[in-house]
Amino acid sequence: MRLLVVDDDSAILKLISRVLGDESYAIDVASTGEEARMLALVNEYDGIILDLQLGDRHGFEILQELRRNGRRTPVLLYSGLSDTDSIVRGLDAGADDYVVKPVSNEELRARVRTLVRRGSANRVSEQVTAGNLTLNRLTRRVTCGKVDISLTSMELKLLEHLMLRTGETVSRSELHDRVWDMHFDPSSNVIDAHVARLRKKLDKAGASAVIATRRGIGFVLEPLPASGVTT
Repeated sequence: MRLLVVDDDSAILKLISRVLGDESYAIDVASTGEEARMLALVNEYDGIILDLQLGDRHGFEILQELRRNGRRTPVLLYSGLSDTDSIVRGLDAGADDYVVKPVSNEELRARVRTLVRRGSANRVSEQVTAGNLTLNRLTRRVTCGKVDISLTSMELKLLEHLMLRTGETVSRSELHDRVWDMHFDPSSNVIDAHVARLRKKLDKAGASAVIATRRGIGFVLEPLPASGVTT
């Protein structure tokens, strides 16, 4: 799942990105309201965490513009403004939740889980499958049959994206944009290294789905035919 985090305080931006990144979310960041607006209109996010008091634009303006443009992405407003008028105004403007700073890491994680669950109900099932592989997008649990598969945060994000596109070729540039940080160098071999490690783990677990390479294009997760499953 991919989130956009917006805050003009670099320390807070870094902290929230780390806290949510540890939960296996892919994180894009914006430090200005205009940057946030552009990213949110161009990209598809599973949730947006939006600070209200930005240097160039107010969070309310950004939220209202997104809603006017038909963007239904779940939005969590977070701000030092704790008065009732601000909270009501934010919710009336189209926010899905509002949290007052400071907020504990545990509460932030819980609110974001609720946020993306709300969005997933209108888009993709919280549970996706490919062969005997199952991924719960909310609990971040991956199983092969009844066996849990232990994955790193990046491996999990990679597998999730491939499972959401099972049977379709996913380009390297798409993996770069949707799984890795926006500043990641797509010319490096990091994607290949993660794919190789993920393949080994799936094979070891007896997965009836394989990650095939489409040379010069990208990768595709393919369920094996019944005859190819080892019992």
